[in-house]
Amino acid sequence: MKNIDLEIVKKDSITKEIRITRNGVAEDISGWYIYFTVKADFNDLDASAIISKTIQFPSNAESIAGIGYLPLTTSDTDKTIGDYFYDMKLVDGTYRETFLRGRFNILPTARLA
Repeated sequence: MKNIDLEIVKKDSITKEIRITRNGVAEDISGWYIYFTVKADFNDLDASAIISKTIQFPSNAESIAGIGYLPLTTSDTDKTIGDYFYDMKLVDGTYRETFLRGRFNILPTARLA
């Protein structure tokens, strides 16, 4: 599992590219699901997440090459400014693995003078 911190400006949208490999080889993630949650504390239940997304990777050339995308919309990031924690889980049938986690910082919108 990797620890990577993420930052996003409140109400911004972004699409994060995710690359999945095992032992340096791209993993075919066609049909797999990714579960993404952002919580006040790592130990909080998923049900209390301020952001919760489930994405199924399509069967296409990018998924076969281990590449998927996690879109975050303006409504996803329209949350209280602050520091949170996130994790991402991959699910393929009964196999479930948390592969990425870290801090998730929601920043204030810049104001022009």
